[in-house]
Amino acid sequence: MYTKQNKIFSHLHQMVPFLSGLLICSVLFTCTVEARPQTVSSNGNNTSNARFGAHEYAYVSSWPIVDRKLGSVSAVALDGDGNVVIFHRGSHVWQLSSFDTENRYQEATGGPIAQPTVLKFNRNTGELLQQWGENLFYMPHGLTVDHEQNYWLTDVALHQVFKFDLNHSTTEPVLTLGTRFEPGNDAYHYCKPTAVAVLKSGEFFVADGYCNGRIVKYSAEGIPLLSWGRNSFVLTRSFRLPSGQPVPASFFAIPHALALVPDRDLLCVADREQGRVQCFHTRNGTFHSQYSSPEIGSRLFSVKYISSDGGLLYTINGPQFVLNPVPVGGHIIEMASGNVIGRFQPNNPKHAFSNPHELAVTDDGSEVYVAELNPQMVHKFRRISPARLTGSTTTTVKPATSVTRNEGENTPENGRYAGAPGMNSALTAGSIGIFSIVSTLIVTSLLVILMARVICFRTGQGSSSRVDEVPLRNMGDDEG
Repeated sequence: MYTKQNKIFSHLHQMVPFLSGLLICSVLFTCTVEARPQTVSSNGNNTSNARFGAHEYAYVSSWPIVDRKLGSVSAVALDGDGNVVIFHRGSHVWQLSSFDTENRYQEATGGPIAQPTVLKFNRNTGELLQQWGENLFYMPHGLTVDHEQNYWLTDVALHQVFKFDLNHSTTEPVLTLGTRFEPGNDAYHYCKPTAVAVLKSGEFFVADGYCNGRIVKYSAEGIPLLSWGRNSFVLTRSFRLPSGQPVPASFFAIPHALALVPDRDLLCVADREQGRVQCFHTRNGTFHSQYSSPEIGSRLFSVKYISSDGGLLYTINGPQFVLNPVPVGGHIIEMASGNVIGRFQPNNPKHAFSNPHELAVTDDGSEVYVAELNPQMVHKFRRISPARLTGSTTTTVKPATSVTRNEGENTPENGRYAGAPGMNSALTAGSIGIFSIVSTLIVTSLLVILMARVICFRTGQGSSSRVDEVPLRNMGDDEG
């Protein structure tokens, strides 16, 4: 019997390396599959997701604290103190009947929006800090807070641009451009102006807009300096393009939002209905570059710039009126390459993007805010930093010496097993032999698990510790 047991134990011992090797290969194969770089399919094209870890955003669903029903939120901006300011339309809704064929607002007799249209929130807590703008606006559109904390607002119904110095007044603008309720295309008239961008010199640009498709540059005092651009919106343009020819640079199908690139002296324009960003030299308005992507699609509503990583353009697209629309969401474009290197969109179906309109980004890119027309709300996203990701995937691994030491305690000593007193030799050898095999398998399994944790977890991505912040890894009428 003793010889028979020895043979069994011998066979079992011979199987241990095979079983251990099989376990290790299995784990390594699994880790290799799980650790492959993620790819995101967009409009039939696969794009590498290798750099997305540095531009991964979590949705903050508990922000802001709102004690009222908002109207369509047309704009969002950050002031000099880092507070978030929104511009919304209250009870007014842009409908097909809001304007006639000559772009004149048809609902002026109803009076301006009675509710405060400009709301300022604490960026961290979401607390409402200030509100104003009641009985001033008819159809809010764009909002910019410049480096001197002046508020620039556009109203497409009034066809006007306003500059407010809040230290002076919240009811009387310090500068008004355009003629009240009068659309036009000369130096003193706009047609549904959309946005403003202000240089440190005080010179500024107006995107004008839905009808004229042009950019106008002004002195700090509001004197027109130059303009460029031509309306190429398919419903209103007055020229024809040869079949298949793309719309040339400096033509706009609704210049919808503006972003300054100070370190390159550029002004970038969200060319909405052509799904592209066009950038121009701020000095003379000459064309510099443009950016588009199949992942963004045919409509691009807003653009903002930060200087990180050599220059990044944050964009937001909108509903696509094509057979195979791309998802509505935010995209981050690397200016150096033109590649999309990041995305952001709500991971909560209850708050999914439907018709986002404008966005704001902190200077360091740590937070993004998106204004949405419908549902009427403002979204907040927080970047998950590399340090935070690393912390969430850190695994405490015991030193290999301790494992070796534990294994050593279960090995023969001087060629013999130390059996318990009173046990016969066959039983003692069998029990200890079984114990040796089992302990070897256990120790090997522990080693395999530790290897799996090191290999798999260090290459994987972590998840946020907050309930309302979940990493976003996958992409899933109209006005304006």
